[in-house]
Amino acid sequence: MADEQLLSRLLIVRHGESVAMAEGVVGGPKGCRGLTELGRVQAAALHDRFAAGGEPEVHIVYSSPLPRAHETTEIVLPALGAGSTRGNLDIHLHDDLEEMRLGPADGMTWEAAREHFGFIQPMDQPYTPVLEGGESRAGFRHRVAQALNDIAAAHPAKTVFLGCHGGISSAAMAMAFGIPPSHRGVGVVTAVTAITELELLEFNGRRLWQVRRFNDAAHLAAVESA
Repeated sequence: MADEQLLSRLLIVRHGESVAMAEGVVGGPKGCRGLTELGRVQAAALHDRFAAGGEPEVHIVYSSPLPRAHETTEIVLPALGAGSTRGNLDIHLHDDLEEMRLGPADGMTWEAAREHFGFIQPMDQPYTPVLEGGESRAGFRHRVAQALNDIAAAHPAKTVFLGCHGGISSAAMAMAFGIPPSHRGVGVVTAVTAITELELLEFNGRRLWQVRRFNDAAHLAAVESA
């Protein structure tokens, strides 16, 4: 039987509905103003899901510094951990868990930003910044993959909660499946507060990423039916 060792588990969680989403604004450090009231309700539903048990015990918590992700993480935090650590874990902010950086478009409406800057199509030119002063698709994916691998290496055999963004979940899936930035055949979309679970395994002397689940937002059923 093959030897399989769990090296790290990452719970990659998208934020709740944000003010930037509701207003159609590019939500970088300037444009992000945290969650809407609905976003807070969605994050509270995720809190209740962890509090009810059935999710992996979380040992370490990270968050993007952008307010929508940090606020979501703060709402869920009291339900994370177990025993004496329940509700007592610290949030470690990590700049490289930010959404794709769009530089001077930050804070503008998406409509105005597209009209002013004329964004390129990242699938057509994955190594060219989407706009001057922003990131390329390839650069963004490299940043995310490096951050996730660094976090996994820093916390061996631990489960890590990452409060972040839909783009991080998408980049994580591309990393896990080895999909290059130029690939045009697939795209993924994650729901707000959805969980994507990745495991870093050592299998027969090789390290590999395994996707345990993607876009798990079952807890939102209670919000939608309320």
